[in-house]
Amino acid sequence: MSNMRQIARLAGVSLAAVSMALRGHPDISIPTREKVKEIARKLNYVTPNLRTSGFTTGKVIGYLIHNWFGTIATDILRGAMEEARKYKFGMTLMQVLPSEAWIEEGINNLLDMGISGLVIAHAYNGPLPKRILLTLRSRGIHVVQIMNKVFAEPLDSVCRNEAEYARVAAEHFAALGDHRLLGFALSSPEIWVESCKSHNLNIDFIHAASSAAEVEQAFPTFLQMHPRPTAIVVSMDHDAFRVYKLALQHGIAIPRELSILGMGYMYGESLYPEITTIDLKSQEMGRTGIRLLAERMAAGIPPHEITDFRDIILPATIIERGSTGRL
Repeated sequence: MSNMRQIARLAGVSLAAVSMALRGHPDISIPTREKVKEIARKLNYVTPNLRTSGFTTGKVIGYLIHNWFGTIATDILRGAMEEARKYKFGMTLMQVLPSEAWIEEGINNLLDMGISGLVIAHAYNGPLPKRILLTLRSRGIHVVQIMNKVFAEPLDSVCRNEAEYARVAAEHFAALGDHRLLGFALSSPEIWVESCKSHNLNIDFIHAASSAAEVEQAFPTFLQMHPRPTAIVVSMDHDAFRVYKLALQHGIAIPRELSILGMGYMYGESLYPEITTIDLKSQEMGRTGIRLLAERMAAGIPPHEITDFRDIILPATIIERGSTGRL
C-alpha cells in the first residue's frame, strides 16, 4: 500500500506539506496541492478519515492536568471528553502538582499505561527536560498543549492568549469611561500595559494575589491607593469571587464605585450583581485540542518529522454582567 512518504518523494515536498495539501490547507499553494492530490490518486492512497468508526478504536489518550481543577480546567476537560467520544478515544487522566518533577513523573506514568497520544492542560509555565520530549517522540507520541505552553520546544498548541484578553478588557473598560485599572495576578504585565496605553488607560498590578490568604492581604493595598482604581481585572475565577466579596465587605458599591472583571468565570450569575467575565472559550479549547491530536495521529507522520506546528488562538469575548458598568 502506498504511503505519505512515497507521495512526498514523488512530489518533491516534505511529509508535512503532503499532509497539509491533502487537507486543502491554505498555506500550501494550489499547484502543489493539485500535484500532491494527483500523485495520491495515482497511487490509490486513501486519506485517513478521522470520523470513521474504526479509526481510533482502542486508542487511549493521556491527559495531564493541574491537580487543582477550577472551573477553567474543568470546562477544558469537559470539552475534551465530549470530543474524544466522537473519535472513540479512551482517556486516562493524570493530576499532578505544578512542578517539573511532578509533571515528568506524570508523563512517565501515562507512557507506562500505553497511551497513543498526550494532551497537557496545565498551569505550569517552566520548561521541561528535553529528555521527556525526546522520549515522547521516540515512542511516536504526538503532544498537544492546552491552556498554557509548558514546553519551550515547538508543539501544537491551543492555549491562553494574554494579548487577546488584554485587548478585549481594555476595549470594555475604555467604553465604560474607566481610566485607571488594577490587575490581580495577571500574566505578562507588559502586554496589559501596552494594551491599556493604546486605550488611554493606566494599570497597576498586585502580583502576589494567587491564593485566598494573599488576596485578602493584598486588598488593603488597593484600598490605600490614591487615586483608587475604578476597575479590577482578576486572572483567576475564584480570586474574582474573593475580590468581589472583599469589596462588598468594605462597603464599596459594585459597579458604581468599582467594576470587577474576571476570566473564565462562567458561573457568575449565582451572585448579584453577577460577575462580568472574559470568556476564555474553555470547552472549545478542550475540543480543539483533541481534534488537533486526532488529526496528527491520523496523518501518519512521526512526531519528530513534524515542522508545521499549529498555534491556535481562540477569539476572546466579554460576557457582560452586572459587576462592570459606566462611571
